[in-house]
Amino acid sequence: MDNIKILKLGQKSSKLRQNIKKKLAVGILLIFIVLVIGKLFVSFSKEPTPIDFIFERGPNINTTDNRVNILLLGNAGGSHDGAYLTDTIMVASINYKTHKASLISLPRDLWIDLVKGKLNSVYEMGGIGENGLILAKKVVGDSLGLPIHYGVRVDFSGFEKAVDEVGGIEVNVERSFADSLYPITGKENDLCDWIEQEKEFNEEEAKALNIPPGKTKVLVAPDGKIATDSAQPDKGYGYFKCRYELISFEKGMLKMDGETALKFARSRMGSNGEGSDFARSRRQQKVIDAFRNKVLSVETLVNPAKITSLLSIFGQSIETDLNVSDISVLYDLIKQNETTKSYVISNQGPDALLINPPVGQYGAWVLTPKGGDFNLIRDYVKKVLREEVKDASASARSGN
Repeated sequence: MDNIKILKLGQKSSKLRQNIKKKLAVGILLIFIVLVIGKLFVSFSKEPTPIDFIFERGPNINTTDNRVNILLLGNAGGSHDGAYLTDTIMVASINYKTHKASLISLPRDLWIDLVKGKLNSVYEMGGIGENGLILAKKVVGDSLGLPIHYGVRVDFSGFEKAVDEVGGIEVNVERSFADSLYPITGKENDLCDWIEQEKEFNEEEAKALNIPPGKTKVLVAPDGKIATDSAQPDKGYGYFKCRYELISFEKGMLKMDGETALKFARSRMGSNGEGSDFARSRRQQKVIDAFRNKVLSVETLVNPAKITSLLSIFGQSIETDLNVSDISVLYDLIKQNETTKSYVISNQGPDALLINPPVGQYGAWVLTPKGGDFNLIRDYVKKVLREEVKDASASARSGN
């Protein structure tokens, strides 16, 4: 198995090798975008290069039934707890013969018996790096009934910088929504002026706070109000308001910088039906699609400095088991792609594939496959790849 590599733009001594590396680097950047969206139709230099020879050798990438399946994971990054939880989980399946691609999104809260946890924790449980990517590929592949040939993990802090680098993106907001509980980076553990103290409580006081009598550590507000873990309303939102900010988006086409695009894609508590994982998956697809369009615009492609900067940003934010040879062949394959359809595995609609069991059954709010196993999901994925799923509404969205 290939070693996990962080893709970086290296320096070459000779002019010829610099030229080759530059073309490969541009291919790497575009491969990343297409792994998410599945569409790339752009050509670069018309002059023959050693890369052309690589393309002429034919396929040398891993495939099954003429398909290459690539797992894309997105994590928030940073140093806070949960920095490596992969809240974006997608599989791009590309047909080697027809050049058509399907993009399938899975919810972060999908329960996985193998790890006794949610799907977004699999990468971290496997061990950050090579083992995490290997485990994530196995779990997602088993869930969908697909062999996962390659994996890519993206740190969203790099994606935010990349959006700013291209001058922002245009995103169509389908419906207005607000989220008053969007977490502020760096304030995840802020006590919001509460002070932790050890206090003595008699039986009457302890009963009111739902704690045992005696000495107990509690949080005390400046006005003397006492909070305890067992007494926190709404998981502490009422106590720790300083950890959250209000964000809102109005319906219509909106120009977004990197920070705004990331908030739009990651919001989890939105109103107006935008508070589900499935709504968020669709917003993520919109953001990546808009980013792809901007990167592939003439103003970006004719700007060597901008492309070099993007490569540097992504080089620090991407982990993958694709090697340079794999990337070069995939680049040739994907640039011929003209059709992509996106699907979200969800618990919504009459043909929902997931259910939301009682919280007490798993000790948390999770999603599980309807029928108790993944067979319905696997059958659905087979139909998607055979192009038997025609309806692209509700749980599926088609796009170019």
